Amino acid sequence: MIAAGGCVWDRWTATNDDSSAVLRRWFADQTDSWANRFRERSLGPAGGSIELITDDAAVGQNAQCFDQVITVANEDPAEDANRPADEIEGTQLAAVIAAAVQRDSEPDPWQVMWLHSNFLAQRWDAPRSLFPIDDVELPSTEPSEEVDLIVDAASIESEAPEAIPLIFDSVDVPSVELGSSPHPDLVTAWMRTYGCQVRLIDLMIEVLLQSLQVDDPQVIVVGTSGFSLGQNGWIGHRCGPLRSPQIRLPMLLSDVGPIRLPQPAADVTMIDLLHAIGSGAEVKVGPKTWVAEAADGPIRTQSDRAQDAMTTSGWFYVRDSDQAEHLYLKPDDVEDFNDVGRLRLDVMDLLGGN
Repeated sequence: MIAAGGCVWDRWTATNDDSSAVLRRWFADQTDSWANRFRERSLGPAGGSIELITDDAAVGQNAQCFDQVITVANEDPAEDANRPADEIEGTQLAAVIAAAVQRDSEPDPWQVMWLHSNFLAQRWDAPRSLFPIDDVELPSTEPSEEVDLIVDAASIESEAPEAIPLIFDSVDVPSVELGSSPHPDLVTAWMRTYGCQVRLIDLMIEVLLQSLQVDDPQVIVVGTSGFSLGQNGWIGHRCGPLRSPQIRLPMLLSDVGPIRLPQPAADVTMIDLLHAIGSGAEVKVGPKTWVAEAADGPIRTQSDRAQDAMTTSGWFYVRDSDQAEHLYLKPDDVEDFNDVGRLRLDVMDLLGGN
């Protein structure tokens, strides 16, 4: 709904692969902070405070720009603590949404309510029923009319890969190295499990918008870190060598558009965007922005898993911790599938020496 009628940044890029570093920059209490722009407007009819609701106490400790920080406690039940919730109301994200609805029902006005959850990096507790298992093509149990030549049934059984569940039922976030010969169904099973978490976000945003007493609030949905689903030989959060899917983040803004912005944009752009919204200025996204040339200079990403990493309109370059250099064509090679460094040594030299 937000993406269909708003603005979507296709290449919103993190300048640090540590989400806490990204948040610290956004939440810094600077003299000309974005929060002050909203406070200046609060002197008029709009009124209201700038508030943060989070399930991560560490994030709340570094949120100096907010007037109030509400930390939602995560209390796992003594039994079945490692099992996903049966219903969406029992999830970690639902607790944050419930706190927001409760805050909205109080008489004190608010102007900005920032909701933050770390469940995608810490606890996959979304109900597995959110993924329609019935849509998965299951092996047929009907007898086959085809005739197969079986040479040695025992050897065939021993060579069969270990069965992988259609979807994993643990709340533990994976950190799995695929290796040279991964199980053919492993990545797909983890993608289904990850898909449950994404569907949970969609549902909880819908619940939030239906529950708030505010008419048509402007909504920003943004991520602070990406996730590997096999692109770098790993499945997990901040694991394996750094690749662009781990720093390409979701970013959506409602009530502006509909439009998609194809140019790379650094996460620090969020501060400028909030400045504009807080000042009541027009957010400059439109057809002219869509066809505009990308900003000069690469977007550099800091990471403890790479010596250097930078994103340009046409390339993603990374030098791993072992000094190995890699180059991927952008935006065509979305998942960093084809390393073209050996074919474009000129680009490698240009970016590597930048």
